[in-house]
Amino acid sequence: MQIIDKTLHLPTESIESLTLYTQQSIEHFCVFDIETTGLSPKISSLYLIGALWYDRDQEQFCIRQWFADDYISEADILQAFGQFLEPFTLLVHYNGSGFDIPYIEKKCRELDVDIPFDKIHNLDIYREIRRFKSLFPAPDLKLPTVERLTGFMRKDVLSGRDCIDIYSQFMQKKYFRDEGMELEKQKLLLHNLEDLIGTLYSALLLNYKNTRKLLQSGTKIQMQVQNDHIYISIPSPCPFSFPLTWEPAPFTVHWEGQEISIQIPLYHGTLYHFFKNYKDYYYLPAEDTAIHKSVGTYVEKEFRQPAKASNCYTKKEGTFLPVPVSLDLTDNQPLLFRAGYREKQSYMVWDDKIRQEDALLRDILCALLENPG
Repeated sequence: MQIIDKTLHLPTESIESLTLYTQQSIEHFCVFDIETTGLSPKISSLYLIGALWYDRDQEQFCIRQWFADDYISEADILQAFGQFLEPFTLLVHYNGSGFDIPYIEKKCRELDVDIPFDKIHNLDIYREIRRFKSLFPAPDLKLPTVERLTGFMRKDVLSGRDCIDIYSQFMQKKYFRDEGMELEKQKLLLHNLEDLIGTLYSALLLNYKNTRKLLQSGTKIQMQVQNDHIYISIPSPCPFSFPLTWEPAPFTVHWEGQEISIQIPLYHGTLYHFFKNYKDYYYLPAEDTAIHKSVGTYVEKEFRQPAKASNCYTKKEGTFLPVPVSLDLTDNQPLLFRAGYREKQSYMVWDDKIRQEDALLRDILCALLENPG
C-alpha cells in the first residue's frame, strides 16, 4: 500500500455551501471516493480510496490517497481509511450510497475489518439534488455532467472502465519492472483526485436548497405591479453557478447569479370559495350561493336545497393572487378561491393587506423553490 498526500488551493464556495446546508463546521467534512476493478465486491478488488478535507490551520484543502500497489493491500487500506475518519463527523460523497459505501461494507465483512461508517454521518449530494433534475440544463446527473454545470473542467478523460484496464496494465508493468508503471499510476491517481474535486464542486448545487432556508428567515423583497402582473425581485444569499428558469403554472421563476425574480399574473373575474363540510350547508339557487344550515333554516324550503360538494360555495368578483399548490397556509390561512370545484389552482384576494405581507410573498417564493413543478 502506498499513501499519497497533497495540498490544493481550491475555491471555498463549495465547502461554504456544505457548512450552510448541514450547519456543521468546515473541519468536520471529509469527501471520499473509491476505485475498484469491478462492481461486485466478491469478484473485484478495491485498489484506491481518496479523501479530501479542509485544513483550517493550513487554510487549504488536503488530499490523501491510499493506493494498492499489490493485490494484498485491501485490508490495510480499509483499516487505514477507518482510522483516518475518526476525527470527522460527516462523510460527503456523490452517489456513494448507491455504490461506494455498500461496496466497502461488504469488503470489510469479507476481510474481517471494522466498518468505518458506524460512527459518522454521510451526505450523498447526488441524492440531495436529483429531485430537482428537471431544473438543470443537462441530460443527466452523472458526476462529470454536474461538474461541468458548476464550472469545474477535468484534465482527466478516463471512465471507470478505462481505469480498470489501466490498473491491470500498472500491475503488469510493475511485475516486469517496467518504468511505464509510474505513468499508469499517475493516471489513476488523477482520476480519483478529480472525482474528489468534482464531488466538492457538486455541492454548489445545494445552494438551491440553501437559499430557501435563508429566505424563510427574512429578506428584503422588491415588488411592482404592471400590466396585470406582479414582479418580485429577491436577492439570493447563495449564488447559483448558471441561470435557472422554470414555470410552475401560472408562475415564472428566474434565478441568475444572486438574484431571484418571479412573475405572477393576477386573475380578474369571479372565483368561488368551496366549503369542505357541504352536508352542513344549503344551496340557494336564486342567489347561487351556499349558507350554513343554522342560518338556512329560516329560508323557505322551496328556495333552498341540500348543498352538494360542487355547489357548496360563496363567490366573489375581484382581483386575485394565485397561490402555489405546495404552499402551506395552515397557520394563517386566508380565504382561498378556485375557478371550479375540480380546479387545483387556488387564489387569494389581492388587496392592500396582502400587498404589504412581505412574509407571505416570501413564503410563495419558498414554495416555488421547494416544488419547482
